[in-house]
Amino acid sequence: MVTKQPRWAPDPETYAARKSVTNDAYHSVPDREDQLRDTGIWWTEVDTARLRPSDTDGAWRRFRARLPELIWNSARLEGNSFTLPEVRSLLDGVSVGGHRTAEELQVLALREAYGALRDLVGYGTFGVDKSTSDRLNRLVARHETPDAGRFRGEGTLRRNGSELLRARYAMLRQHLAETDDPWLQALIYVCAAARTRFYPGGNKRTALLMMNGILISNGFDAVTVPYARRLELDHALDTLFTTDDATELMALFVDCATAEG
Repeated sequence: MVTKQPRWAPDPETYAARKSVTNDAYHSVPDREDQLRDTGIWWTEVDTARLRPSDTDGAWRRFRARLPELIWNSARLEGNSFTLPEVRSLLDGVSVGGHRTAEELQVLALREAYGALRDLVGYGTFGVDKSTSDRLNRLVARHETPDAGRFRGEGTLRRNGSELLRARYAMLRQHLAETDDPWLQALIYVCAAARTRFYPGGNKRTALLMMNGILISNGFDAVTVPYARRLELDHALDTLFTTDDATELMALFVDCATAEG
């Protein structure tokens, strides 16, 4: 595993927090060629010094309290028309009319995925590995593709490219293992996974879940890009996909985390 695991109690409702990590100023970055080789993306210096961890217990509890908001925002960024009150009602088991079935299923799938992340972190079993990512993608994209939870080429349509994707994922994990700053780990992961598109669907949502698993496990609050900043997100993603430059997207996540704090 890449992230250091907290010392958890058996019940995910109550657990013991680990000692918070420290976070220094700007982090030096390897050469662009090394970045691209290891992760498929490149970036310049990222200032994460403003982002200080609290205790893991508090970060996990705040994440649990914010689940409806996080689920709604994730769905909204995908073009889902559910409002936050409607999402709260749906999560409480109350039927909400006036929406396409696909939108309702998307919200319910996100509920299952975020619930799984809550439990993985709560039990101390979250890890930056393929099995965890596959599990979350299987939940997120279950209504969108028959190959949810499997890398492209591993499912119904077999292709040799799946071996390349597994190798790319292994190199990404190795790069993260050599990165000390948990926030930088999370930023590299979310950008690299979104850019590489390991799965047939649900890549950005899965990458964000994994990113937040890294953050919460290290005492940082979960982060998302608010729907109100979707145009900034779209521009940063366009830059990422056309140039492999993740700097703008990384900076956006850091800015959103700072604003939330």
